[in-house]
Amino acid sequence: MLRTNAVNNTLMKVFVIGATGYIGGAVAQGLVGDGHQVLGMARSEQKAAQLQARGIQPVLATLYDRRVIEKTAASADAVVSAADSDNAYTVTALLGALRDSGKWLIHTSGSSIVGDRAEGHASDAIYDEESRPAPRLEKRARVAIDEAVLGAASDGVRSVVICPTMVYGVGQGLHEHSVQVPMLARLTREYGAGVHIGPGKNRWSNVHIEDLVNLYRISLTEVPGGTFLFGANGEAALRDIAAAISRRLGFQGRTVGISAEEGIHRVGAEASEFALASNSRVRAVAARALGWRPRHDDLLEGIDSGAYPV
Repeated sequence: MLRTNAVNNTLMKVFVIGATGYIGGAVAQGLVGDGHQVLGMARSEQKAAQLQARGIQPVLATLYDRRVIEKTAASADAVVSAADSDNAYTVTALLGALRDSGKWLIHTSGSSIVGDRAEGHASDAIYDEESRPAPRLEKRARVAIDEAVLGAASDGVRSVVICPTMVYGVGQGLHEHSVQVPMLARLTREYGAGVHIGPGKNRWSNVHIEDLVNLYRISLTEVPGGTFLFGANGEAALRDIAAAISRRLGFQGRTVGISAEEGIHRVGAEASEFALASNSRVRAVAARALGWRPRHDDLLEGIDSGAYPV
């Protein structure tokens, strides 16, 4: 039976692409706990065996095994795509397999689509589902994929795009840790101080992984096709996150600002310019209107208390 925030008790066969990852793994595990039959993609026999041990039926394939993806998607009642927000090949296969089926396709995007290139400076711009800006050139491909998924509602697909913000918390799948906070923790250990880009006044909205999983649960109910949902419940400046990590790792809250160029050399262009140096401030207005009630809203407290280990 569906758990928190669900509006019906229908059990389904759900194909999760990204079941060995952080978000997809947590969603897959949550759906197994709800009683659904879950099929999870794995790229290796080792990962397949690990999924099997967790009650997830493994599907051995990569994101480019189109025929396997199409066949498995067609056999399922719903598909959750949570492996690669920028992979148009996988989405193309799913859209073809699910056309005129009336089945769910829940695609995972990411809120860097509203990001600027602020180099650590603050911005007052805040967006919701109905006020998304035109994306920067670097993010147009991802937004085009999102729009293709949303547009599939006119082709008989119950399509939803979930757009998480900075996700934190220990995942319940095979992969327990997210991207941004662990990246900052690694940099903190390297520098002996919390690291931010420039002044670190840029802010990101955030969401706890448990609350995010519940948003996927809601999306697998009677949410209409063509729905876009932000996942956000709180926000913090990157300098404050860096200071919290510094305290937790024993560096007394010391922080250091580095340039975006140095960040690129350390973690790559995408991570430096968007994951660490941009503003991504959103409000989950549509998600809340559907009944989403997140419980976690303090990333900084979670780091300071050790509830979210770094």
